Amino acid sequence: MIGIPEACFFTGHRVIPKKLYEQIISRLREQILNMINRGVTVFIAGGAIGFDTLAAEQVLALRKDYDSIKLHLYLPCRGQDSDWREQDRDRYQRIKRRADYIFYVTDGEYSDGCMKKRNRAMADSAEYCIAYIVNSRRSGSSQTAAMAIEKGIPVINIADLINKDCR
Repeated sequence: MIGIPEACFFTGHRVIPKKLYEQIISRLREQILNMINRGVTVFIAGGAIGFDTLAAEQVLALRKDYDSIKLHLYLPCRGQDSDWREQDRDRYQRIKRRADYIFYVTDGEYSDGCMKKRNRAMADSAEYCIAYIVNSRRSGSSQTAAMAIEKGIPVINIADLINKDCR
């Protein structure tokens, strides 16, 4: 897969602490705007619950004022939402309907390795990464950020920015 010029992808935890929700949204929006100011026009989300969902929703909200930006979804498989709660499925389907491009990394249902293939495809397709990772070296998000770093892609970790605010 060839990288998309002026692209940024998102990776982050599925569980977002309620007490940090507003700070995460604020910092996420700020970083997306920074990317837009750098000339980024394509934002790639992996379609997962949690940070991916927040990031996709922020891109869609900002698209009202920045009509040049696009939301691309890189999804690990078809039916990834089949075991999700109804409200999470509804949010996911709303995002999918409004996305500019949907790429299924694998064409079938869930299989071992499809998430890692999705993560690799995102890292291979972007020049920047915005993450939300809290001290978790074993998470898929941490592994995805490591993929980006190996490729020389700068990773902006919202969790680190929030920790600086708290000091």
